[in-house]
Amino acid sequence: MSRALEAAMSERIGVACLHVPSARFGLYLALRHCFAPGDRVLIAPTNCETVLFVALAAGLRPVMAPVSVDDGNIDVDLVDWTGLSGVLTTHLYGQPDQVVRLRAECDRRGLVLIDDAAHAMLTTVDGRPAGTFGTAGVFSLAKHGRAMSGGFLTVEDPAAMPALTRMRDGLLLDGGPRAQLLGVLRPVLRETIYRTGLVRPMWRTLTALGVIRWTGHRCAPREEELREALASPAGPVGSGESGESGRLAGLGHWLRIDLDDWRMRQGALLRGYQRSRFRVVDRERERRLAGVELLRGLPWAARGVAAAPPRPLLRVPLLVADRDGVLARLERYGVVPGFVYDPPLDDYLDLVPPGPTPETARWWTRHVLPVDPLRARRVATLLDRMGVRPAPPPPVPYAPPSAGEEAGALT
Repeated sequence: MSRALEAAMSERIGVACLHVPSARFGLYLALRHCFAPGDRVLIAPTNCETVLFVALAAGLRPVMAPVSVDDGNIDVDLVDWTGLSGVLTTHLYGQPDQVVRLRAECDRRGLVLIDDAAHAMLTTVDGRPAGTFGTAGVFSLAKHGRAMSGGFLTVEDPAAMPALTRMRDGLLLDGGPRAQLLGVLRPVLRETIYRTGLVRPMWRTLTALGVIRWTGHRCAPREEELREALASPAGPVGSGESGESGRLAGLGHWLRIDLDDWRMRQGALLRGYQRSRFRVVDRERERRLAGVELLRGLPWAARGVAAAPPRPLLRVPLLVADRDGVLARLERYGVVPGFVYDPPLDDYLDLVPPGPTPETARWWTRHVLPVDPLRARRVATLLDRMGVRPAPPPPVPYAPPSAGEEAGALT
């Protein structure tokens, strides 16, 4: 069944790929394969914290990228390339990075590009799928098709696939029949709620029972414990197969976050369910495009979305004043947007040196409201009814560093 999944994905993107239980597991394999411990890798601070934790688990030194006010992605014009070993794309909410330019810059400087398309399975750039521009690329079925598990890793050099397959198989964990069954039941229940419109009563009930409590947009960093885990023998300095597995176990709290089964060996039932979700991805494409077309014309739409041709995005970023207040009011109507990454990663963890555009990153993460284009009309109606105001103007653009000035490094 893994081969059937791989064949389906390969047909979609035009290159060979490896099935993995989650995109974050695929990203870990890519980083371990393409970089050496201690390498400095550029990452957007507007990204999900799992990306940061995976990079740390791989023994890398994350460097925060400059952020574009247009789409929250990497601003290539402002990158300081000093001391970098590679770049990890963002494709935030499916809106593409300047990936052609990033690839050209990486090629010119001898750097590695990892094309993380976890948000961008339906995104193309110049007719080519996002996720296929790098030395390696990663995709997520957990987000697209709402499978809540499953992903793919692809590499530019097919000769690397056997080694990556062995690494994958050596690091997978057996979950047992109960975990396999829950892996299917959870998304089926979620899909039922999503399709029947029961989100509002379910959300209210779970909130009233105390099952859901808002604790911030990112998981608790537990930074002191994280530092100890990174410095321990089971941390990133471990070597060999058992050492690597121990490192991942030691960082389990930070790597699993909302996905306990992120590296579980998946059985036929779960893989079959994931394959069925491909049909959902394709079936919803036109509705996504229609939703993006509606949302990009609203006064709150991010400039990058409003100015670009409509794409079947995972989420459409709107930029609103009092974003958390707007979220609280939307939740009372049963609209739970999710995918809010606030604060920026360099504010979230002290052990990450600050990026070059901190005010831009804070402005973006403080105001962004990611909207599901499949719910575009309802959300647009609610925002208009609530009298939501656009975000205040972004900060003054950042001036790039002088030639030779070196960016900060993880200490």
